[in-house]
Amino acid sequence: MADSAAPPDHAVVATRAVVERPVVAVRTLVVAALIVAALLGLAVLLARVLDLLLIILVAIVFAEGMRPLANRLAEARLPRPAAIAVVYVGFIAVLALLVTLLVQPIVSEATSLAHNLPSYQSRIESTVTSWQRALNLGGSGSPNIGNTLAGSLDTAKNVLLTIGGYIVGVLVNLILVLVIGFLWLVTSDRLKRFIVDLLPTRHQALAADVFREMGQRMGGFLRATAINMVAVGVLTGVACAVLGLPSPILLGIFAGLTAAIPLVGPFLGIVPPLLLALTLSLGHAVLVVVVLLVVQLVDANLVVPQVMNRVVSLPALAVVVSLLIGGALEGLIGALLAVPVASALQVVLLRVFVPYIHATQGRNDQAYARAYTPLSVTQHPGPTGGGRRHAPR
Repeated sequence: MADSAAPPDHAVVATRAVVERPVVAVRTLVVAALIVAALLGLAVLLARVLDLLLIILVAIVFAEGMRPLANRLAEARLPRPAAIAVVYVGFIAVLALLVTLLVQPIVSEATSLAHNLPSYQSRIESTVTSWQRALNLGGSGSPNIGNTLAGSLDTAKNVLLTIGGYIVGVLVNLILVLVIGFLWLVTSDRLKRFIVDLLPTRHQALAADVFREMGQRMGGFLRATAINMVAVGVLTGVACAVLGLPSPILLGIFAGLTAAIPLVGPFLGIVPPLLLALTLSLGHAVLVVVVLLVVQLVDANLVVPQVMNRVVSLPALAVVVSLLIGGALEGLIGALLAVPVASALQVVLLRVFVPYIHATQGRNDQAYARAYTPLSVTQHPGPTGGGRRHAPR
């Protein structure tokens, strides 16, 4: 029995001798450590310059929004730097006119709102409490809806102050944005040509058109958002003034600013008018909600399809995910910049990566080409000449 048990012991020893872990070289460990350190250093550097990168991104989006006006003036045989300067002077003149016209009413209405806020809160609580009692909803265990809504008015005031702080911060950085945007408009064409020239000849036409369409998407989003904000702000302010609400100019400006946030912005713009309408009566609040919903429906069915969906063809899910990511990274500014950035990335995905994947699979792109139309008129429809779906939603 002892002799029969000896061979397995030799087999185990042989197996152990064969299965040996390879020794990691010191050079490999050093290279891995350097790569990890470089990645950590890059992450720290990006975290420190994130605010500056956001300012540069805002400047690029602003410049792309102004590019069509500068191009039209340049086509009229005006030197390009002079054409850009004319566009900038016009923009600053319009901005100065708006500030001159709106500063005094805004200060007056903000002062009145802050002074009357305790009175408004007590009126809201009284109106909603009486309505709650009339409907027999005021049991011992039921929540005090009036007190909750009165506190919401204070929250709305804090939101207004927060947005006002953002506006002040934007105005402080406006000079830097204008300077970077001017330099981008002057030098971006040469920079794009330099990058395109580095690519193989057969890909240069596609790369140039992808750059062009990315600029059109980002600039088109800026122009469409500005038109949408003005439309919603003016209509909401006029409606609030006609309905007799206090501080109609502030309410209109707030609704116009929230209109810049896709999907959720229209609902946020209705909250302050609703709360102030509750200071008058419950019936007045219902009337205000109905009128403002009509305003939002008109905007959603007339303004948005004409000026927004024609340029930014992102699906609703992509918009929501972009807003969540942008808001998580950099708050309100990140959420506002998320949609134009996602739209530009969509161009790269549809114009570059999808055709490349199809080509590696040996698939026919005719069906894919028929599903898209070119946003830029310089190329033919298809995966190498367009990136906009006929019915993206």
